[in-house]
Amino acid sequence: MVRSGNSEHVRFRYGMCLNDNCSKCKSKEVQQISVRKEFVCEECGKPLRECPPPKESKKGKMIVIAVAAIVVIAAGVIFIPKSMNQPKEEPQIEVTEGTGNTPVVIDSIKTQEAELEGTEQKDVKTSTQETDEKPVKPTPPQVKDGYGTVNLGYGVYTGDLKNGKPHGHGRIKYSQRHKIVNSKDFVANPGDEFEGDFRDGRVSGGIGYWYHDGDQTAIKP
Repeated sequence: MVRSGNSEHVRFRYGMCLNDNCSKCKSKEVQQISVRKEFVCEECGKPLRECPPPKESKKGKMIVIAVAAIVVIAAGVIFIPKSMNQPKEEPQIEVTEGTGNTPVVIDSIKTQEAELEGTEQKDVKTSTQETDEKPVKPTPPQVKDGYGTVNLGYGVYTGDLKNGKPHGHGRIKYSQRHKIVNSKDFVANPGDEFEGDFRDGRVSGGIGYWYHDGDQTAIKP
């Protein structure tokens, strides 16, 4: 891979799948692809839209850990049998008539156990509903000025931007057959790439490089 200007030497590229039928596209997963491999989805094999690498925040990790600890403590409190906080009731005693006043003990323990089982089942449903809720990942903002990725329709550009257009140094991966420079007869096919300088959305400046069929061709606008 040839890099020039202010480009960085990187080992991985990051992208998102644009295939609506792919599970990685539905989950908006950012895939990490080695620069030595083809920049396509690991699941469906479709071209990826290049994007900045995901940033993990230590503060975000601490918040997730704190929330998990609160859920565990709350679940422990919910599952404590309510009978532990209630005084034990003495079994009821009834005396029947005509049997020599023999006392008959009515066992109320089974009734209390049935009530506790019903309460615990309700608590389990409540705690399950609370833990099933998952946080929604925020959509990364579109970059208009600076370094970013933009879909040109015939390919995906990654590099310097100005007013949302290629302006500076960058790289295009073509998804459709397209003429690289209007005044030249260089036509890129799907999967080809071009790296060079751009001005106001068009190829401009010094020599750029067209990567196709395992070859590299120098192009001067």
